Amino acid sequence: MSEKAKVCIIATGGTIASVTDEKTRSLRPGLSVKELLSTLPKGMSDVEVVHRDLFQMDSANLQPHHWQEISEEILRVSEEIPDLTGIVVTHGTDTMVYSASAVSFMIQDFGKPIVFTGSQISATVPWSDGPRNLLDAIRVAAFADLGETCIVFNGEIHRATRTKKTRSNTYDAFDTMDPQPLGVIARDIVLYEGRKRRHNLVPRFDTRLDDSVFLLKVFPGIPPKILNRIVDLGFHGIIVEGYGEGSLPSEENPLTGGISQAISLGCFVVVSSQCTFGQADLSVYEVGRAAMEAGAMGAHDMTSEASFVKLAWVLGHTRDPDQVRKMMMTNYVGEVIYRIEDEK
Repeated sequence: MSEKAKVCIIATGGTIASVTDEKTRSLRPGLSVKELLSTLPKGMSDVEVVHRDLFQMDSANLQPHHWQEISEEILRVSEEIPDLTGIVVTHGTDTMVYSASAVSFMIQDFGKPIVFTGSQISATVPWSDGPRNLLDAIRVAAFADLGETCIVFNGEIHRATRTKKTRSNTYDAFDTMDPQPLGVIARDIVLYEGRKRRHNLVPRFDTRLDDSVFLLKVFPGIPPKILNRIVDLGFHGIIVEGYGEGSLPSEENPLTGGISQAISLGCFVVVSSQCTFGQADLSVYEVGRAAMEAGAMGAHDMTSEASFVKLAWVLGHTRDPDQVRKMMMTNYVGEVIYRIEDEK
C-alpha cells in the first residue's frame, strides 16, 4: 500500500446529496462529490480523493440496470487507477441494501473495500449525519483491512448482503441480520473476525442479470392465483416472503398449487422469511414442507433483499433448474451464514 491512500468517491445521489427544491420545497439530490467533500473537516492530507459523479437520483428511482452501471463504473475506475486503496459509493438509504448486495455479487474478490454510505439528513443541514458517515466511509476505504462490499453507517460496518434498513428516521438506519457487523468505527477502526481481508487476487466482474424477479409478501387471505398472474406478466423468478420459518398457507387458499404451476412453467420460486432474524427452514412445519415438496427452494438465512438480488444475478447466468438450485445454495459473498442441509 502506498504512503498516501487513494480513494474514489462515486456519487449516485440520495439524501446525503439532497438540496431543497425552491418550487416544491421538497428534497431532491443535487450535490456533487466536490460539494459533499466541502462539508468535511479540513486536513485529510493522508488521503487523495478521486471524484466521480455518476447519478443524481433518489434511490427510490434506481432500477436494476443502475446496479450494473455502478459496477461498471467501479471497474473503469479500478482500471484507470491501479493503485486505488478503496471505493466509496454515496447512495440513498432506501435501496442501498439492494445496490450494495448487487455490487457484492457482480464484483467478487475485489480485494479492497467497496463502501456504500449515505445519510438520513441532507449534508447541507448543520446536524446532518452525512459528513460523519462520509468521513467514516473514506477511513474504511483508505485504511481498513477489508476486502469486500460493505455499508458504513452510524459508526458501524455492515456486510452488504447481511444488512437491512430497519429505521426510517433515526441515525442508526441499518442493522446486520446475524451474526454481527463486520466492525465499528470510533477512534480506531475495529474489525471483527469472519470478514474478508484485503488481498491481491484477480477480481471477478460479472454484471449479468435477469431483472424479471418478483418479491411477494404473504398475508392472510392472499389469493393463490397471484402466483399465476406474476408468471403471466413474464417474471422468471419469485421470492415469496413467508411467515416465520417460511410457512405458507396450505389448506384454505393454499399457495402450493400456484407454486407448483409456476415452477412447471419455468419460473423459480424461493421462500424467505418475513422475520428480521432467523432462517427460512421449510422442513420444520408441514406448511413449509408442502411448499418444498411443490418445488420451492428455501432462502436459508438470507435476507429477502439479498435473496431477490441473488436470484436475479443467478438467472442472469442460467435457467437450468439444477444449476439455479446449486447456485442459490452456494455462499458467494457471505450472504448465507447458516444453510439448512435437509432442504437439499
